[in-house]
Amino acid sequence: MTAFPRTLLVAAAFALSTLSIAGHAQAPAPARSSATAAQGKGVVSSADPRATAAGQEILRKGGSAADAAMAMMLALTVVEPQSSGIGGGGLLLHHDAATGTLATIDGREMAPASASEALLLGADGKPLPFIDAFQGGRSVGVPGNIRLMAMTHARWGKLPWADLFAPAIRLADEGFEVSDVLAGTLKRLAPIWSRFPDARGIYWNATGPKAAGERVTNPALAELLRAVAKGGPDAFYTGKHGQALVDAVSKASVNPAKMTLADLAAYTAKERPAVCSRYRGYKVCGMGPPSSGATTVQQILGMLQPHDIAGMGKDDPKTWHLIGEAMQLAYADREQYLGDPDFVSVPVNGLLDPAYVASRAATIDPAKALGRYEAGTPPGAEPRTAAISSEVAGTTHFVAVDGAGNVVSMTSTVEGPFGSQLIANGYFLNNEL
Repeated sequence: MTAFPRTLLVAAAFALSTLSIAGHAQAPAPARSSATAAQGKGVVSSADPRATAAGQEILRKGGSAADAAMAMMLALTVVEPQSSGIGGGGLLLHHDAATGTLATIDGREMAPASASEALLLGADGKPLPFIDAFQGGRSVGVPGNIRLMAMTHARWGKLPWADLFAPAIRLADEGFEVSDVLAGTLKRLAPIWSRFPDARGIYWNATGPKAAGERVTNPALAELLRAVAKGGPDAFYTGKHGQALVDAVSKASVNPAKMTLADLAAYTAKERPAVCSRYRGYKVCGMGPPSSGATTVQQILGMLQPHDIAGMGKDDPKTWHLIGEAMQLAYADREQYLGDPDFVSVPVNGLLDPAYVASRAATIDPAKALGRYEAGTPPGAEPRTAAISSEVAGTTHFVAVDGAGNVVSMTSTVEGPFGSQLIANGYFLNNEL
């Protein structure tokens, strides 16, 4: 953990998600919602008002920021299944108000032991088209959010573990109204859901995808949440519920893949070092690899530092030109060098080296666009082929602050809309691989 005065927390942005700053949700929602839990006792913000209400409820009970954030993560599993949930993974930042320390937890999904370089190749040995690759079992990694939740609660939780599940269980049991965003995503994915009867059984009516305002109940998810509330995280990864997850992947009618209970047992969430740099009078800190959030945001800020952005102001087109150019250059580096540090070398120090950032900034012409944006060569970087990615309308972000001033900022995802489209125990499994 690292302590810094005057610290700005950069949200835990994923390697395949857009950037965000603490307090703003990434995914669109019925109405972005933030609210104080009680005067002087904290604030919560998420992409869905039902999840925000869950965070408020926990803070009012005396819960910590960590408790409130975990309750929102569970509630979003129910009401925002297209974007996030316990079938996916997350990255979390925790600021301790008393000590000034910042800790980060990596709860990203992990590939099963059976995964190989051929996992997403077709019979002809060529990469599957994305439309084929993301559907079904081959794209599913072992979900990490429940292990992340357990680590978070053990370190910073105040309320009993089971209390954090109550709002999500109510939503799953009693039902919730389909939001405009959920309805639109259901309609968009409808053409491929002829292959996914379990998903249709929850989110469709007799004529097709449920429309905005229609009601969804999810008894299977409620049952699972009760089991995990009572039995702890092992109830998710072992026993009948763990086996249901394994079966959903290995017995999928679409792209079945080998996943085992041993894969689930081997999963652990990990504390990672925060990544920090200076921007004018501040230390800016965020989630390090496997997230690309901190390095990319901090590179952008570093390239803008020579320019009088405040003086030009938000209404000057030159401001946005400079920001856009810095973003393009930072994203070129992101695509080439960011990855999982357990498997590849990520040149974090090189990417944020002041001389290197200054050399990148020097390529920006204040009067015109570069037009071509290539990765640079930061100190310590190994030669690598860029992995060009397209952004998808998945992922969510939420923030909780308690009365003591502790802050949790978390990004959670199932990757693309509804992840792999596979259902286990009432929740969608990710398509992170």
